[in-house]
Amino acid sequence: MLQNEFLGKGSLKNIIDIINELDARKILLVIGKKSFTLSGAESILDILLKNKDVVKFNDFEANPKLEDVYSGIELIRQENPDLIVAIGGGSVIDMAKLINILAVQTNHTALDIINDCSLINNKGRPLVAIPTTSGTGSQATHFAVIYIKKVKYSLSHVYILPDYAIVDFSLSYHTPKEVAASSAMDALSQAVESYWSKHATYESRKYSSEAIKLILPAISLAINNKNKNAIQSMSLAAHLAGKAINISKTTAPHAISYTLTSHFKVPHGHAVAALLAPTAYISSQKSNKEFKLILDQIFSFFGCESINDFYDIWNNLMHECGLSPKLINFGVSIQDLELIINNVNIERMTGHTITLEREDLEDIVKLAILGR
Repeated sequence: MLQNEFLGKGSLKNIIDIINELDARKILLVIGKKSFTLSGAESILDILLKNKDVVKFNDFEANPKLEDVYSGIELIRQENPDLIVAIGGGSVIDMAKLINILAVQTNHTALDIINDCSLINNKGRPLVAIPTTSGTGSQATHFAVIYIKKVKYSLSHVYILPDYAIVDFSLSYHTPKEVAASSAMDALSQAVESYWSKHATYESRKYSSEAIKLILPAISLAINNKNKNAIQSMSLAAHLAGKAINISKTTAPHAISYTLTSHFKVPHGHAVAALLAPTAYISSQKSNKEFKLILDQIFSFFGCESINDFYDIWNNLMHECGLSPKLINFGVSIQDLELIINNVNIERMTGHTITLEREDLEDIVKLAILGR
C-alpha cells in the first residue's frame, strides 16, 4: 500500500487539503497529553480545524496498554469519525494505528487479532500520522506495538500503515532534551538494524544508509543546541529509518529491549541504543563472511574500521546525547538476566543475520548492564 507523504517545515497545513480531498466532516485527533501543546500543533490546528467537528483522544499512557486501546476503540465506534489524525510521538501514533484497525474488525475480538494478525480483513478509516519527535518513524510503518501485562505484542499488516504522513520539522523544535535524545538514538538504532537485517533489500539499505549519514553530523547539534537545521535533518532521517524498517523490520536489539521498557521503565530508544553496540560486538565474534562485509559497510558510515572502534564511537555518541550506555544506572542487574532473556521477542530475532544462542543473548545483556 502506498503512502502519501508531506515533508518539510510548515507541511502541517497540508491537513486541510487532505480533509477537503476526503470531504471529512468529523475528525478524531489522537494526541499526546503534553506534546500536542508543546510542539505548537495545538495552536496551528485550532485555526485550521476551527470549522470542523473535532473529537480528541488523549486518555492513555505511553507505550499503549490494552485497556487504553479498548477505550479508543469504543470512542471510534461511538463517534464514527471520517478521518483519524495522530499527532505525537511513537506511542501516540501506535495508539491511533491500533484503535483504527481494531475498531473495524467485526468477526473477532481485539485480543484475538492481537494474537493473530492474519484475522485482519477490514481496512480502518483514513489515517494521518504526524510525528512531533525525530525518532520512532511510526508514521512510516505498517506495524504497531501494544503491551499486555508488561509483555510486548506487535501487530503487523499492510492496512495498519497510515494513509498519510506529515513530517513537519518545526513540530520537533521544542521536544524536551531527554525525549529528543532517546528518540534520536532509536532512529539511529533502527537504521543500523535495518541495514544489517536478514530481510534488508536494496531499497531498505538505501533508506537506512541515508538516515545514518544524516543523523551522525546532526544528532548532537539537534539535541544539545536545538539547531533547527540539525533538527530538520533528524526529522527526515527518522522518517527514512521508519521507511527502512517498514521493509526489513528490526532485529536483536529491539527484540531484547521491550522488557527493559515494560519492567524497568527504560525509555524505548535508550534501551535499544544500550543494546546495539553489545549486539554488534557479540555478533561480530560469530560473524560469517556476509555479515562481516555488512559490518564493514556500517563501520565506514561511522568513520571506523573495527568493532572495538565502533563500540567506543557508539557509547561516546550516547554520552554526547546525555544517555548512559550502562543499564545498571536504571537499576537493571545481572540478577535480572533470566527475566530479560525469557521475554525476548522471537519474531524480531528472526531478522538478525547471525543466529544468536541463549548464551549470546546473555553476553549481550551483561555488556549492556555493566559495559565492557
